[in-house]
Amino acid sequence: MNRRKFLKTAGLLSSAAWAMENAASFSFAAVLAPKQFKVGVISDGLSQDFEAALKILKSYNVRWVEIRKVWNTYNTEASLEQIRRIKDLLDQYQIRCSQVDTALFKCSLPGTKTLGAGTPVYPYDQQMDLLQRAIERAHAWGTDRVRIFTFWRVADPTAIFNRISDEVHKAAEVAKSAGIRLTIENEDATNVGTVQELSKMLAVLPSNVGANYDIGNGFWLGEVSYPDGYKHLDPKRIWNMHLKGAQCGPNFKDCKETFPDEGQIDLRGQLQALLRDGYEGTMSLECEFRDPHLTQVETTTRSLDGLLKVMAQAIAQR
Repeated sequence: MNRRKFLKTAGLLSSAAWAMENAASFSFAAVLAPKQFKVGVISDGLSQDFEAALKILKSYNVRWVEIRKVWNTYNTEASLEQIRRIKDLLDQYQIRCSQVDTALFKCSLPGTKTLGAGTPVYPYDQQMDLLQRAIERAHAWGTDRVRIFTFWRVADPTAIFNRISDEVHKAAEVAKSAGIRLTIENEDATNVGTVQELSKMLAVLPSNVGANYDIGNGFWLGEVSYPDGYKHLDPKRIWNMHLKGAQCGPNFKDCKETFPDEGQIDLRGQLQALLRDGYEGTMSLECEFRDPHLTQVETTTRSLDGLLKVMAQAIAQR
């Protein structure tokens, strides 16, 4: 049975059930992960079933995984039994956790008027408790990195720049005492949405705060991430990346996510720049869109195929 026919047949099953039943005996990979990059995937992009996701990653020789949601629960709400199960599975499949994703500071900064609805994932007064739970999970899963944000975006983020940096400073002190590094994601719905904004914020923050550089999110705010945004960012301050494709209309209107080997992002150029700059951090495929003709597993594995092919081209043509 060829790969395409197999995937179409598998689409009749739930993503998790199919992956669990078939991943051990079927290799998904058309291209394997290269040793030059510490490439991973955000696991729930493949499946809410953590073991199903790891089996697929193993077939691609992917050795890293970023943990966000597991078994339909945000990782910071995972039970003690689930925390232990995740650690056992990481050990079993010999895959390392690159970072723990949190919704820290994905809420409104008190006294501000946000551009969007501003519904918090967790209210402001619960943020430090959330950070503590994330630290516990990072320790349990063998990583020293926790992903955070910079509050829902306001009309003029520069007006509250100092307040945001003060909040991140407080979180950084807590994290440092536990041996944890924080990575700020440039997320277009938050006050650090572009790479230039990320660079300016990192310039005033302590050394245990770095970048979760998302190569696509800046497009929604009119920024071409590479080369325009990247040139403002110290590569040594990038500790994790999110990789994807993006396509926008004229003047950055009607932006949408695409497969990594399609769209407008110069991903090959970005990867070559990382090789040139000696980048040693991790990077994860973030696949959040759904192709209407494919299942979730098919969409994400198609995205991973595309990403790995671009990586191979970047390595060969540098």
